[in-house]
Amino acid sequence: MTRTRRHLHRTLAVTAALAALLAAAASAAEAQKPRFEITPTYGHSFLGGFEIDDVEFGRLDLELDNTSVQGLIVGIPLRRNLHLELLVNEQETRFGLDEGPFLGAADLGPMDVSYYHAGVTWTAHLGQVRPFASFSAGVTRLAPDSDFLPETESRFSVGLGGGTKIFFTDHLGLRLEAKLLVTNTGDEDLCCYDCCYGAERDDLVQGIVSAGLIFAF
Repeated sequence: MTRTRRHLHRTLAVTAALAALLAAAASAAEAQKPRFEITPTYGHSFLGGFEIDDVEFGRLDLELDNTSVQGLIVGIPLRRNLHLELLVNEQETRFGLDEGPFLGAADLGPMDVSYYHAGVTWTAHLGQVRPFASFSAGVTRLAPDSDFLPETESRFSVGLGGGTKIFFTDHLGLRLEAKLLVTNTGDEDLCCYDCCYGAERDDLVQGIVSAGLIFAF
């Protein structure tokens, strides 16, 4: 093999190695590129309940049944590790009046609970498994179908959550999350049956655990 030919082979080998390194770097950069994320979720609620102080009946404990929750999260990239998230969670549950540890809760009827939030989520980029933490705020819509609480109300609420995103490919992953939601139920007149009484209300606290497929693009 002549010196010129050896030099040519060496040059081609070095060029091929550099091209492979550049392709790998480009692929890694593409994988780390911030992406829009759409995540339909399904989960389960727990802890739901709040208390009211009524001048006629005294202190009343109202409880929400644990139930399934459906939701949708839309993530808009702000920076490499930061997303603005718009989320909706909806559940069909029932609520009752807690009558003590031995009698349980007297059923008062169905109630739809919906959360409409906007917030931010910080995600650690550690390869395919990425822990995250989230904070959100917005409106909780409480829609009872009961004579005890006949009115639909919308109240301010905040949420704090965390979990893990597991990416199978650059465009498909799994989101596992636990979230605590606190709704300010307000200090207004509570209307029940045929009368209205001045009442103080404790905040509605509810937990939700959920899972969903992430579609990233």
